[in-house]
Amino acid sequence: MGQWTDDAGEVDRQAGLLRALFAGDAVGMAAGSGEAITQANDELLRILGRSRADVDAGLAWPAITPTDHAERDAGGVDDVRRTGSAVVQKDFLRPDGSRTPVLAAVAAVSWNPYEWVAVVIDLSQQERLRRLVQSEAAIVSTLLEDAPVGFALIDPDLRFVRINRELAAMNGFPVAEHEGRSVFDLLPDLRAEAEPLLRHVLETGEPLRDVEIVGTTPADPGHSHTWLESFFPVRVPQGPTIGVAAVARDVTAVRRLEQELTATLDRQRQVLHELQTSVLPELPDVPGVDLAARYLGASQEVHLGGDWFDVFTAPDGRLVLAVGDVVGHGPAAVGLMARLSGAVRAYAGDGRAPAEVLAGLNRLLDHSLAPAMASAAMVFLDVASGEVEYASAGHPHPLLCGRSDAPEVMDRAQGRMLGASADSAYPTGHATLVDGATVLLYTDGLVERRGQTLDEGMARLTAAVTEHCGTGRDAGRLVHAVVEHSHTALDRDDDVCVLAARRVSGPQSPPASA
Repeated sequence: MGQWTDDAGEVDRQAGLLRALFAGDAVGMAAGSGEAITQANDELLRILGRSRADVDAGLAWPAITPTDHAERDAGGVDDVRRTGSAVVQKDFLRPDGSRTPVLAAVAAVSWNPYEWVAVVIDLSQQERLRRLVQSEAAIVSTLLEDAPVGFALIDPDLRFVRINRELAAMNGFPVAEHEGRSVFDLLPDLRAEAEPLLRHVLETGEPLRDVEIVGTTPADPGHSHTWLESFFPVRVPQGPTIGVAAVARDVTAVRRLEQELTATLDRQRQVLHELQTSVLPELPDVPGVDLAARYLGASQEVHLGGDWFDVFTAPDGRLVLAVGDVVGHGPAAVGLMARLSGAVRAYAGDGRAPAEVLAGLNRLLDHSLAPAMASAAMVFLDVASGEVEYASAGHPHPLLCGRSDAPEVMDRAQGRMLGASADSAYPTGHATLVDGATVLLYTDGLVERRGQTLDEGMARLTAAVTEHCGTGRDAGRLVHAVVEHSHTALDRDDDVCVLAARRVSGPQSPPASA
């Protein structure tokens, strides 16, 4: 950002420059603090139709701006704050209601307090504008030459009229070698992208803002750069556009950092995905049970979640079915998922019942260094008898289907979410899985969809289960059906885990997972 120096000699030189500009009448000059105009030369007072007494009484920049140009001013203010300077084509509002078209170049002098100076060119007279193009643009260039933004005036023949040092350095030629030269004789590699833009502004009189142009210049041969450029028509009322004001910023380094950040995030996402999937088990081959499971990640890029499932045999011979969902996304959620899924195996391996396993998980989260919450559902199945013991901690209710047309909701053993309270208790529920019946466990991502209520999601799931879960239907087809019926590949905001276990008396297909 260009700033005024503290060097005494340079300060005197800059002060002398400002005094000379304010004393002259070639262009309008203003200085101000915040929105207030504190100084104005005679040319600016003429453009505004105001007197010096108006300035002394307090004249604010918004008071001389038509309401339909307020957005242009706001964009100019943003540019000054970001880069230290801005060029804006706008109208000034006179006391009699008439308007004067101007080209204003504004530069910050200090930030605390915010003080500024402005050069204002009257565009209402063609001769004045031509004089600007021929000679007076040097004043604008003087004020902008130290700003970290490139600025140039280009005529209808696409020749440089004036250019500041910053843009000249980007192009790789001294300032003097630009003036009068064809833009694309100097910068042939930019012709394909830039020439249509310049001609569009000249032909339509419409500005183009923040257009990315990629190419090379003699400043850095053989190395592609990216510039963010804006083009503004220089024109007079009822007259032709007689030039283009171009503002350019080299954003190559910014784009490179963005690409590096994207690559880093991609690598992180891949590592987390591998960690997440490594925790999910291979389904065991259990005589008398047809098992199927499916896990799908969220469709949004960075939402790696904490959904998990597990199937294993407890010491008493019962089959343990577990599904859980950690609150949140990202590395912390994936790490907590791994801890919980491992703890389930450890607690069940100690001979604990479903409710006792959940109580142990709750204590684990309660003693965590950082606050954490999760939901989980546990089902213990006696394969020989079909007796089921289950418990749930703030998790969607498992479904039992196959004994009637509609699935039975296993909702008699619901407790608080894990980590919600240190003294949470978890009740136990019981059911019977008859031969050919299926128990279905899932995470909330299966029933949640953007723009719909949870009841609507449950209704979709119930309809799919009713249609596809009957005696004789294998677990793999059921899992596939409920996932496809509930979601498309693009509308998942959350991970989805689905686990099904069908009790069978004869030979069954190998476990299915995806």
